[in-house]
Amino acid sequence: MRNIIIGDVHGCCGALEALLRKIKPDPEQDRIIMLGDLFDRGPESWQVFQKVKALSTAFGERFALLIGNHEDYLMAEKLTLGQRLVWERVGRGATVKSFKAHAEKMGDCVQWLKERCQGWFLGDGFQCVHGGVIKVPIEENDWETLVHSHSVVLENQYSGPLTITGHIAIEIATWFRGDGEHADPLPYGEWEKLPEHGVVCIDTGCGKGGWLSGMIVEEGRFRLERVG
Repeated sequence: MRNIIIGDVHGCCGALEALLRKIKPDPEQDRIIMLGDLFDRGPESWQVFQKVKALSTAFGERFALLIGNHEDYLMAEKLTLGQRLVWERVGRGATVKSFKAHAEKMGDCVQWLKERCQGWFLGDGFQCVHGGVIKVPIEENDWETLVHSHSVVLENQYSGPLTITGHIAIEIATWFRGDGEHADPLPYGEWEKLPEHGVVCIDTGCGKGGWLSGMIVEEGRFRLERVG
């Protein structure tokens, strides 16, 4: 079974559909894991939501959606003024506009997200979160680390079981080895041995003029694909 891990989409449905066409996931054999941050910044958040719902229906138990910081803002019952200002700065208005153009409200998707979003995913030889990880096992990490932290991955101090993340927009998917020093850009379109430790970040700036990256993990190896 292929595990198809998709980075932060940020309202770019065209890129999501192009990546799916490139990877060709099979609902009968593959699993899709989305790392969160479906919305904001890009102009097609409503379309992304429709596509993600369709994927969830098609893949059933083989579909996992992680909660990103943008989903966390959206699902929160109450935000502080500071959180509200951050959310506005990182693209909330684009999602409001997208849903309004289809005669819907952004809040209409909240219940569906609450029923399906999860904090992390545990795979065979890897685990996934949106933000970062410090402690082992993964459930020992606090919510701020798992969903919101930008610094944890970049500090490059985590050397526990391999964790695949999004959240931090970088130019190219990178393996942070966890030794505070080595961060290795990863090749696209080639099968490579799956690292056993550290963090692989696959948020490559979709919605900010960058790429949407996907990572296929299968039998101890991986291949990266991206679309612009």
